[in-house]
Amino acid sequence: MPQVKKIKNNLLEDENITKSDIGNFVSFKGTKIKKNINYQNILPPMTCDVKLVQKFRNLAKDKQWTNTTLMNNILRDYFDRLENSKNEDD
Repeated sequence: MPQVKKIKNNLLEDENITKSDIGNFVSFKGTKIKKNINYQNILPPMTCDVKLVQKFRNLAKDKQWTNTTLMNNILRDYFDRLENSKNEDD
């Protein structure tokens, strides 16, 4: 059975590399710090049927809207209809 070498966990201490030096490494150049996304105000990423996604994108392209504008309009129409149907039942 081959021997697996243990990787150093303390790279910063062993090599005297500071945290500011890490940003200067080639693999980190031009990268942005990932911020945690707050899903309170946005829809989380989701998986949808491929045909529906293609129809959605084609509709946005036909109307010359962004995907965000089209989704806002679809959701607004849906919830307006839902609210109107509740009012009619009363």
